[in-house]
Amino acid sequence: MDARTQSALELGWRLVAATLARLGALAGLKAGWLSGPAWVRAFAELRRAEAAARRLLVVLAGDVPVEAVAAMGQVRVGVAKRKARAPVTPGFALFDALPEPAFQRDGVPERSGPSATVCHSTAGLAARLKALAALVDNPAPAIRRMALWLARGRGARTCPLRPGRPPGVGADLMDREQDVVMQCDACARERLNRPVPP
Repeated sequence: MDARTQSALELGWRLVAATLARLGALAGLKAGWLSGPAWVRAFAELRRAEAAARRLLVVLAGDVPVEAVAAMGQVRVGVAKRKARAPVTPGFALFDALPEPAFQRDGVPERSGPSATVCHSTAGLAARLKALAALVDNPAPAIRRMALWLARGRGARTCPLRPGRPPGVGADLMDREQDVVMQCDACARERLNRPVPP
């Protein structure tokens, strides 16, 4: 692994951890509600951290040897059978979501006035934070899933990363965290464009 990729991994995981700590400390998250602007800012930060983590998974999965990926595929079938009746909990999404209308202007709500004081439930935000925290605690299952997807080269979607900028990265002047996400994005796309061994 070259120095640029190693730097992206270190900075990317540090960004994800910092975002989890920052959003986890929000008083509104514990209360279950955030004001409109605060919710938009928090969700944009979360999407940016998720985008970084997703790209780090691509990089890490790309370094899994082909033989190990084949073994993963064999183990996966048995695990699926054993856990067929286990309750399903929302996990970390391996694929970028398509752009959402609420974030077409870089995460800044277009309306102001009374609507800006409307509160939004943080249930969805909390669930995604929990999934991201679980990924940080144990990334191995997600790396395995991504490695299998890369090895098969097929699926409902042709790429785990959406075209254009990563989610949560705006068109305005980059800040340091956005720079880190773009660095992770460049390393992940380089891995995806690497020729597949025969």
